[in-house]
Amino acid sequence: MIIVVAILVTGCTEGGAVNEPTMTETQALARVEQLIKETAAVIKPKPRLDLYLPSTNPNSCLDPTDGGSEDRIVVNRSYYLRDIPQSQVAEAAKQVKQYWEQQGHFIGGVSADGIGITGRSRPDDFLFSLLAADDGNDVVLSLGASSPCIWPNGTREPSSTP
Repeated sequence: MIIVVAILVTGCTEGGAVNEPTMTETQALARVEQLIKETAAVIKPKPRLDLYLPSTNPNSCLDPTDGGSEDRIVVNRSYYLRDIPQSQVAEAAKQVKQYWEQQGHFIGGVSADGIGITGRSRPDDFLFSLLAADDGNDVVLSLGASSPCIWPNGTREPSSTP
């Protein structure tokens, strides 16, 4: 799971100028949740979403690739997809990949076994991933999404220095 968060945080990009207004933290969270829930809805059998609690805190936009301020944040969520039988994990991953492609999203990578998938939503460039996680007993899928770098309130905060 740590790898997922690292991938999502380091992919921090923002379209347009870095000081331009962005969506707010609330708007970014709504889009992250939308991407996850719409994706989960296409999986048969229907999984139960189990929130990965460390993913509920916004992260700093560390080492932004766009040269912008590190005062921006990245909003992300990650869920374990429970109740998918082990025999259907690969099929569930196939369903997710097909759905993302049908939505016009960019698929950036697929693991050799076809279960790990990463990409970016179009047109808004949110990162997403479907990965296999070992929960101690079985392999369980983990579905995550992350916003581009945003200003928490949608605009750059005024500087406190004169």
